[in-house]
Amino acid sequence: MNKRILTIQDYSSVGRCSLTAALPILCACGHDAVGLPTALLSTQTYGIEGFTYTDLALNMLPSYEHWNKLGISFDCLYTGFLGSMETVDAAIKIATDMKARGAVIAVDPAMAENGSLYKIFDNAYRDRMFELCRIADIVMPNFTEGRMLADLDMSLEPNEANARMILNILRHKGYKRVLLSGVTGDGVQGTATLAGGKIAFQYNTNFEAYIHGAGDCLSSAFIGKLMAGMSFERAAQCAVDFCKACIEVSLKEKTDLRFGLLIERAVPMLVDKR
Repeated sequence: MNKRILTIQDYSSVGRCSLTAALPILCACGHDAVGLPTALLSTQTYGIEGFTYTDLALNMLPSYEHWNKLGISFDCLYTGFLGSMETVDAAIKIATDMKARGAVIAVDPAMAENGSLYKIFDNAYRDRMFELCRIADIVMPNFTEGRMLADLDMSLEPNEANARMILNILRHKGYKRVLLSGVTGDGVQGTATLAGGKIAFQYNTNFEAYIHGAGDCLSSAFIGKLMAGMSFERAAQCAVDFCKACIEVSLKEKTDLRFGLLIERAVPMLVDKR
């Protein structure tokens, strides 16, 4: 059954990431995808100078309140990159209200990678993001963010043993459903899932290049397939396979990876795949 999914992320006009990735992917999975932008940018920011940025935090709660007055409800909230304390605060208020109304709350922390927080964030932002994660029914951290959620202040190889350790700690902390990305093995990369008390792994090809926007594609495809009725583990594998297809076609066509993946070439594989 198709769902109405609200996704809160920034909108980069050029560059397939955040909302420009989430909306088409969720729609391809058969859902009514509604975007609530936290900011408007001329381009995504990684490796690009001179981009424009317009903060939209003040528009978030009034937009949500307007939808409530119109009787518009949502089955799921999916948050990605938020970017400021004000947008996290607004997301917490929206998530709290939507959870009380019975919606599924899914949070991609989108605040750190390669062992540390993004340079624009500090520990106060991290702690506020943790508050949003505690509201969530599903959290979708990458390996660095998972380590932070588990309160592990150490460097860890993103292997299966450490993934199991992180997920077991998160389970004891009360997180019941987790999609942990960036787990690597011998020539493979993918995710580790925690659902129903069970830990499982989903793999496909490992690519050495830095792929901007791959995490957004993964989270979006996962939520899209999960909300379409797939099991937690199968939705994760479908998302990993979708990212692999996006990366392969992007590398083959030698696209400028600063502007994200050629998701439009692989998005048909998401349509009606149960």
